[in-house]
Amino acid sequence: MKRPAFCIALLLLASPSVALGTEDDPSEPHDAEPQRTERAGNPTEPTALLDRILKQMDMAYKGLQSYRAEFDQESETKAFKRKRLSSGRLFFLKPGEMRWSYLEPEEREVYLSGEQIRIYIPSRNQVLEQTLNDAMPGMAPARLFMGVEELGESFLISLADTDAEDEKAHCLRLTPKRKGTISVEEILLWVGKKDFLPLRTESRDVLGNRTTLLFRNAEVNVPLKEDLFRFEIPPDAEILGNPF
Repeated sequence: MKRPAFCIALLLLASPSVALGTEDDPSEPHDAEPQRTERAGNPTEPTALLDRILKQMDMAYKGLQSYRAEFDQESETKAFKRKRLSSGRLFFLKPGEMRWSYLEPEEREVYLSGEQIRIYIPSRNQVLEQTLNDAMPGMAPARLFMGVEELGESFLISLADTDAEDEKAHCLRLTPKRKGTISVEEILLWVGKKDFLPLRTESRDVLGNRTTLLFRNAEVNVPLKEDLFRFEIPPDAEILGNPF
């Protein structure tokens, strides 16, 4: 049975091709052991370490009831040699409620409830509606906080070769199993060595565009009201469909 989508939505926003503050105009196209996960890369890599990391990630997710953090996002468009910086707050409530509040440079609210995604841009009074399935593969990174079993259904997972050993984090490489017209080539995921929760993601799409998310001041299992995740579409708002 599939698990709720916490990691899913983190990877969703890590995608260079998702219009959640990374593009100028989203209306324009552009308890058991975790299931053994398929792995990419050298077959001689230390699978014991990878197995341990995945098991600890799975245990961390099972113990997570709520999550609150601040984030910084950098999106780089290769063709135009342009970078866009964004920042805001992230909220998660189990089993599958998420809200991303972009504060800079433009206010945007991103709501994910189960399989439904809604993106609200107050300054334009626009709402983008789609389902998580519709968002794939253009939003392939939507599969991060789902738990190890669900993560392994969408990605090949391997230990990433980094230039220097990080004392605070493990780095994993996620390679999508299925690719489409708009596809993420790979995602690097850094998880803390103590709590095994995400610290940073970096993704690259087929066009060479990159998006980096950095999480800070994270708090787990804090009281969050359900109303925080409820969104009612303004009666005069423009509704935009699936851009992919």
